[in-house]
Amino acid sequence: MPKPKQNPRTEAGTCVDLAGGREATNQKTQPNLTTDSEILASKSTASEVQIAKVLTLLRQGPKTTIELRRHGVLMPAARVFELKRDHDCIINTELVSLYDDEGIRHRKCALYHLLQQAAPQASFDFGGAR
Repeated sequence: MPKPKQNPRTEAGTCVDLAGGREATNQKTQPNLTTDSEILASKSTASEVQIAKVLTLLRQGPKTTIELRRHGVLMPAARVFELKRDHDCIINTELVSLYDDEGIRHRKCALYHLLQQAAPQASFDFGGAR
């Protein structure tokens, strides 16, 4: 069995992203987000943060896939599915036609409506967000 290659730039708990040359930690850190504004301002790509971000945005009113992506949620459909499955939210999905920022028409873009939020947002796993 061949021996796996070792990254020579790996040191205790950190590694260098060879594509971008940036340092990153190998350990997950949980952000401490406590307000809606902190959730929306977060740059985290953690699923829990993105789920909280989608829920926060949907409480403000219906949002399209494109609008959710503008807020840093790469896969809004997956996050909406997780809200429905794991957090008992009732979200209606409507398919609409719209144009993006580049003028390209999308015939079946999802428009999400939060009808009922059964689980309080405090049930998310990232430390005290409400």
